[in-house]
Amino acid sequence: MNWRHLPILTLLWTALCCTSAQEQPTAYAGPDKQPAAKLPSAVTDLTNWKLNIPVADANGYSREIVQPALSTYADDYFHVNAAGDGIVFRAHAGGATTKGSTYPRTELREMQNGGRDKAGWSISNGTHTMEITQAVTHLPTRKPHVVVGQIHDASDDVIVFRLEGKKLFIDHNGIQGPILTDDYQLGGPFTVKFVAGGGGVRCYYNGRHIETYPSTADGCYFKAGMYTQSKTVEKGGKEDAADAEAYGEVVVYSLTVAHDEANSALVRWSF
Repeated sequence: MNWRHLPILTLLWTALCCTSAQEQPTAYAGPDKQPAAKLPSAVTDLTNWKLNIPVADANGYSREIVQPALSTYADDYFHVNAAGDGIVFRAHAGGATTKGSTYPRTELREMQNGGRDKAGWSISNGTHTMEITQAVTHLPTRKPHVVVGQIHDASDDVIVFRLEGKKLFIDHNGIQGPILTDDYQLGGPFTVKFVAGGGGVRCYYNGRHIETYPSTADGCYFKAGMYTQSKTVEKGGKEDAADAEAYGEVVVYSLTVAHDEANSALVRWSF
């Protein structure tokens, strides 16, 4: 071997190793270490959304992340999955809640005008569509109930997709509607869709029309993500810590929202 070539060979070997390391996929490493390419905003256009997480703000309620902060945001409750093909939404039973709810959530709320204003539309006017492909990956143990997609009006939910144990169904503001499956297996992907307009909401499951729910609600907006329907239980005046750490989790692989307002152009954002 010609020892004069040793420094050159060493440099070539070092460069090759560095290149190989750079090509390896990087898993979620926490909110402070997550590379920009793995932020949720690199997977989806978050322009017309805001996010609630189960962490208390200064007033003790669920913290909101709005634009432009949302475009660079990720944490333990909201991040890209290890495969890099979906966004994880997690909410634990002991988490902070919004002012009007007793349950925790990590959930997107529909906005407009670049995230500056809250969206609000009428089921009686135009056509408003949200389609989600997702997989529920974890349920709280004490009460295994979660909501994974909503139409909400100015005061309450209008209609939601809800999972209780293995039963996945449509819920009409607290009243059980059609059962989509009574044998849902955690981790199984499925697609649901709301099409609101003309005084009703058409509901779809895996491409099949399930029902049309009559409604003329206004001030409406879409929500997507994890809304855990389980909360901390107190025993003898003390918080049950194990129950507080129970959580619901969903991975959203695809989300599309479209609005076809009367006498206006179609507006879309999706991932």
